[in-house]
Order: sequence, then structure tokens, then C-alpha cells
Amino acid sequence: MPFVQLKNKTKIHYIAAGKGRGKIIFVHGNLANTIWWEETLDKLQPQYQGYALDLPGSGQSPETGERHTMEYLAAVVNDFAEKLGIKEFYLVGHSMGGGIAQLLTLNHPEKVRKLVLLDAMAADGFHTIYNLGLDRMRRAMVDKEFLAAALRVIAPNCKNEKLLARITEAAAQASEQVFLEQPVTMHEANWLSRLQEINCPTLFLHGEEDNFVPQDGSERTARSINGCIFKYLRNCGHSPMLEVFDEYFQEVFGFLG
Repeated sequence: MPFVQLKNKTKIHYIAAGKGRGKIIFVHGNLANTIWWEETLDKLQPQYQGYALDLPGSGQSPETGERHTMEYLAAVVNDFAEKLGIKEFYLVGHSMGGGIAQLLTLNHPEKVRKLVLLDAMAADGFHTIYNLGLDRMRRAMVDKEFLAAALRVIAPNCKNEKLLARITEAAAQASEQVFLEQPVTMHEANWLSRLQEINCPTLFLHGEEDNFVPQDGSERTARSINGCIFKYLRNCGHSPMLEVFDEYFQEVFGFLG
């Protein structure tokens, strides 16, 4: 299982597939990890090479002690690309990872060929978890049944019980910072006024049944990105790659072209 060591001895685990010229980096959300991208990488088309990383404190990447601001996590993904010698890439981000992807594109526009946002957090912050109270996240840290129920809420149409069990087990191993700090820093985030600086082709997909990330925030974010294509996915909650894989895959790779 490959790891790379970034600046300040940050150790990042990742999975990869394909040998094509087109490089794709996949960025997961809060309490997620590389497992969420496994099927995507397994079915990657031959013209692409895909990389999915575990952010610090998630999956198999150890914690660093750095505060998990969106800027910090965007810098980690950028450093990851640099370490692997990837100078230009397609960027796909889900949920919190969609926020990270927005910031990385804003900070390094010359590197991102096309941007795909999947039920991404709004550019003016994601407040759902914070507003529900961090006591729920503290309970999720120690109560695996509660955690499993919460993950089902964000993937309501996923029928793969073995996959849901793996996702729950991996999420339960996330660091305290992932559980308690990321909801705060997502709440604090706001780069909405900068979005007009994104000029690369952008696709924003939002599950029609997503009751986790508010639709108005997604629509507001998409409207602020020049030429952004915004689409709703039917019969899908917050996690298209787990719920409506074929439709998600077709939309994403039809866009990447």
C-alpha cells in the first residue's frame, strides 16, 4: 500500500490505478477515505491514471496535529500532487473534498484542467454538522451503531451492505480532529467572493435526495463559477459514487472527455 511523505514529514496513504496520460486526483469528504473511490478507480478508462488519497487523520494516513482548515487540506492535496510529479490534473472532490477542490483550484489555477464537484460543501461554508452540535460527533466517535446510522443518512440509496460496513469501520478509526475539528473549520470557511476566479471547465453534481448538503448552497456556489454545469442526480442522496454509480460515472467521465 503506497505512502508518500510530504512537507513537515506529513505521511499520506493513497491508492492509484491506470497508466493513461490524463491524471485525476480524487478528494474525499469528512469521515471518508480512499474506500469511497475504489470502484471508480477499478473502472477507470485507459486514457486516465487516477489517484485517491487519505487526508490526514483519515483512512490510513496518520494525524499531523495541524489544524484541519480547508486551506491546510487544500495545501496537502497540492503537496501530494507535487510529490508525485503531477503538474496538471483533473480534480474531483466530494462533500468536504469538494470544498478542498474549490480552494486548490483557486490557489493553483494553472494546475487544474477540469473540476468536478460532487455534493460539495458551499463556498460560503457548510453548517449542518456544526449546527446539529458537536456532541453528536463525540457520540459517533465512541458509538459505532450511531456512526453507522449517520453514514446511512448520507448514502441512503446504497444497497451494498458489505461496503457500508467497511466504510463504517474505516470512519470509526478516524482521528479526533476529523470528528471534531473538520465540522468547525467547514462552518468557518468562506471563499464565495473568489469563485469568479475559477475559469476551468466545472461540473457540479448534486443528489436530488441529498438532505445533508443544502441545495441552495450548491446552486449558489455553481452560479458563482464561470460556465459551471450544474445537474441533479435522480434517486441519489449525498453520495453518488455509492448510490448511483453508473449515472455518476457516466456524467463525470463524459464531462472529462
